[in-house]
Amino acid sequence: MNRARGCRDRDRRGAVAAAGGLVGALVVLALGACGGGGTTGTGGADVAARMQYAGIARDLVYVTDVDGFDLAVQSVGVSGDEGMSAAYVSPAGTVLLRTSRGAGGQAPACAQLEDDGAGASCEVVADGVHVLLEGDGVDAATLRAAGAAVRPARDGELATLFSELPTPPDGEPVERGDLPEGDGAPDNDPGPGG
Repeated sequence: MNRARGCRDRDRRGAVAAAGGLVGALVVLALGACGGGGTTGTGGADVAARMQYAGIARDLVYVTDVDGFDLAVQSVGVSGDEGMSAAYVSPAGTVLLRTSRGAGGQAPACAQLEDDGAGASCEVVADGVHVLLEGDGVDAATLRAAGAAVRPARDGELATLFSELPTPPDGEPVERGDLPEGDGAPDNDPGPGG
């Protein structure tokens, strides 16, 4: 009887140890999935490299929030020398946001945009950054709301904002094997028979 009880106790301890090991493995996997910032391509260094490769200055990265409009991440890119552009879309139309350090005055201030339908663009100036908002199929009230919501992008938003920007290539450029020596221009002479 003691021997049978000892076997049951040993089997129970083995099952408890195996379950504990399984729980530990699951915890490690879950934590690994949560914390992979740099290895998944969404970490700070990756975002900074994408921005630098595209030519976008961090202090010119501004966003807005407009009810019913979503950021089209594939539209995010460089504008001018070092500014940023992004499109916010809805079934009703599009709001294009562009930033620059250049002088303002391209459009009226968004807060003073009138409802007469004449203005399809407006501007916000914040800390020396000029944010131009251009509407396509949107009314003045929507542009005013977009202008009122303009703000610098938070660090936590950058990974999503720049997720579609190309990543810088690793190492040296790829050598093409089909270009001839000399000036590198392909030889377009006709071959035999024409």
